[in-house]
Amino acid sequence: MRTACAALTLGAVLAGCTTSQGPAYNAYSVGLPNGQRAYQVTCHGIFEGQETCYSKAREICGNQEVRPLEQVAPLADAGTTRDVRILTFQCVPAQPAPVPVVPAPAPPPPPAPPQKLSLAGDANFDVDQSTLKPEARTRLDGLVNAAGSNTFNTVTVSGYTDSTGPAAHNQGLSERRAQSVVRYLQEHGLKARQWVAHGYGESNPVATNATAAGRAQNRRVEISLE
Repeated sequence: MRTACAALTLGAVLAGCTTSQGPAYNAYSVGLPNGQRAYQVTCHGIFEGQETCYSKAREICGNQEVRPLEQVAPLADAGTTRDVRILTFQCVPAQPAPVPVVPAPAPPPPPAPPQKLSLAGDANFDVDQSTLKPEARTRLDGLVNAAGSNTFNTVTVSGYTDSTGPAAHNQGLSERRAQSVVRYLQEHGLKARQWVAHGYGESNPVATNATAAGRAQNRRVEISLE
């Protein structure tokens, strides 16, 4: 079998080997029409195996790859390309093994915003007032920043007082404080499809109203994000 190849110019004999049955192979340096260098190995030994020409080609190329340019094999072996008797080839640098691409680890998901926040104690409102104090605004700002671009279904704000004073007055104060928190969150970018503000007055205490510390815990605003 013979593949097409441009006219070649044989140069110096690189190597040869002779057996009692005749020469096993000859190797030549070959000049190509484009000026590039190639090689040709002819294998004539009648007892040579199918890999003789290729083995010699690999020996000549060393650590480079063999690139066949023309292969000549007996007609009877037209179905194979390994029983080659004349092999013209070039030596080309071996291609480095591809470096596996390791995907960068996925960034961790952002922390989920808190689902509940309680503003309790006298640091959030002045006595009998519904205006937020600086410490309360700072805590609400932290809630808005943690929520980021999330849009909640419902934000519920519930206001409570201690048991000091008339119940009706405490009811109205708890409602105003809840509404004050809702307005602040809306104005500072917290997103929700529905806002609910409730005032519960002095009901549902979380501590005793018999001590100053307990009453401070009961004066609170609870925020729930859903």
